[in-house]
Amino acid sequence: MSAADYAYPPILQLESTTACNLKCKFCPRETLCSSDEYIEYEAFKHIVDASKCRYLTLHGWGEPLMHKDLPSMAKYASVEKGMSVNFTTNATLLDKYNGELLDSGLDAIAFSMPTLENFTPLIEINIRNFIAWKKNSEKSPSLKTYINIALMPENFDTLPEMISLAKDTGVDFVNFERSFPWDKKMHEIEKPLISLIKKTSRDIGCEVKLPILHTTPCCLFKNTMFVRTNGDVAPCCYRTDVKLGNVLSDSPLTIIKSRAMFSKKMSRDSICKNCMV
Repeated sequence: MSAADYAYPPILQLESTTACNLKCKFCPRETLCSSDEYIEYEAFKHIVDASKCRYLTLHGWGEPLMHKDLPSMAKYASVEKGMSVNFTTNATLLDKYNGELLDSGLDAIAFSMPTLENFTPLIEINIRNFIAWKKNSEKSPSLKTYINIALMPENFDTLPEMISLAKDTGVDFVNFERSFPWDKKMHEIEKPLISLIKKTSRDIGCEVKLPILHTTPCCLFKNTMFVRTNGDVAPCCYRTDVKLGNVLSDSPLTIIKSRAMFSKKMSRDSICKNCMV
């Protein structure tokens, strides 16, 4: 094995598309993505074939189910390459792919719940129907479903209601993550939010997973390689302004060295040094 084999992070986050059918006012997608792009299936296979990662996450700044080949990509990575595959979706298009997703070998699928306002009746119905379909199917018995809530000022006041609604959909658990930018000021108000989440979880009997402790270099960078639709490697999905190589044209060792160099200067980087995500 080469040095690159040991240096690869365990997670490959591959942005299947930058296109999205929603325009949430708090989402920075339009700022970070100059156009709607889709990764080509052959390019996807090339990246997965060359990857040393054990886990594949098929989402970035777009809605994954906008990509017509998403079920096929999940199946190729899972069945052919033995990777653990997951993605996060807004669930608006979920009903079009129920059977294909259950046949794809997915290990987990997350449904985004940014705010109560954005969690529309259509989304709720699609999730409930998907879970019912899964229960009545013999396929993907181990597939985990969960609601993903990104903590942000827009939902701080409604967290108990969001947890309760998430539990009622029938998902296996609720996952919380920090939104970007999560600076030192946001970090100071995190503790009471986590306490509220824990209390609500105990009161209604809902399993929750909380954000992990922040470190520098951050765990997001250490554990994940973020690859855009064109093959460009960025430090994370929030730092698309930085290019650390391209998996379609550069050698794995070149990318690993570039990541190592960025890691060394992360504590001095004007954005990373203030980020607490």
